[in-house]
Amino acid sequence: MTQWARRAAAHPHRLIGDPLLVSATLVIGAIGLLSLQGATQTTDGGVSAEVARQSAFLAVGLVVLIVSARVDYRLLRLLWAPLLILGIGMLALVLVAGSTEFGARRWFLLGGYSLQPSEFARLTTVLAIAAAASSRDATPRGVAVLLVAFLIPAGLILVEPDLGSALVLGAAWLAMMIAWPVSARGLWAIAASVVAFIPLAFALAVPGYQRERLAVFLDPDRDPLGSGFTLRQVEVALGGGGVTGRGLELGGSALDGLSTRNSDFALAQIGEQLGLLGTLTVLLAFGVIAWRGLAIAESASDRFGQLLGVGLTALLVVQALLHVAVNVRLFPATGIPLPMISLGGSSMLAACAMIGLLLSIASRRHADPLERWSGARWD
Repeated sequence: MTQWARRAAAHPHRLIGDPLLVSATLVIGAIGLLSLQGATQTTDGGVSAEVARQSAFLAVGLVVLIVSARVDYRLLRLLWAPLLILGIGMLALVLVAGSTEFGARRWFLLGGYSLQPSEFARLTTVLAIAAAASSRDATPRGVAVLLVAFLIPAGLILVEPDLGSALVLGAAWLAMMIAWPVSARGLWAIAASVVAFIPLAFALAVPGYQRERLAVFLDPDRDPLGSGFTLRQVEVALGGGGVTGRGLELGGSALDGLSTRNSDFALAQIGEQLGLLGTLTVLLAFGVIAWRGLAIAESASDRFGQLLGVGLTALLVVQALLHVAVNVRLFPATGIPLPMISLGGSSMLAACAMIGLLLSIASRRHADPLERWSGARWD
């Protein structure tokens, strides 16, 4: 038996990190591919171009996951500043040179593929905030510095506009502030600032089409053949799935003709195909990710790992919850994908990188490599 195999057998957690987290990730990815295949299957029963592309994204995502898990997350403390600058730079560039679709400028078109910078900028922002918070106390000045670090990328994301991504990033920032920990008085001050800022953000950063989405959310009977048509069909799809669903290869879907059925309304598609049981399976898998992510954060060997674990878990789980809320009409439509299920490469790769970093935190309990190198250099 090789030395690597003996070490893996003696410490399997160092090889896998967290088996339950890995299992939940694979379940989510598999359900996403099955649902997409059923919705896009060709007339001869073959694999559609969408499934082939999403399978490639998932394969690359798993490679990203493995590489991220093998990298010692603590080394990222050295790179947080350039990563944050890179993320902000991409967000600024997409506003100038990005492609416009559905009334928003969020994507770069690269050889027939689209890249959404906000998916990766959220990750770099969480990394930067975790690194900065881990080296200082939760003083009012420290909170102000981290608030600015959040507001710059969040503001650029809102200008695109991409309200869903900004909300997810905001939730991750708040979760990290609670874990830092910021005092109860400080949290109340943050909450008051957010409430005061909402009217200004609505007036300056919410375009007309998103205001119409809000109007449809508040009045479900508004324009049933126009702006309200999509949400009505989503409701029909979820209700038509029943307990066990209509099957993957269903005909006459309520979602036929909706361009966002495989992205913004992926959960409704799963509900129609696999019913309540399929939907609950997806929710249970994300529940496992929430459980294991917070457990990994709590048991991290350093403060950076604790804050990073909380931030990554919040990014994944809050995005999933927001997608679910939109699909069941508990929140206005925001165009937020369901991680590792919705069609798209940027969301897939970013989510896999987050899972990989959580696994990196879970698998490392030995001495901090930065401290070890520092000691070797100066002692």
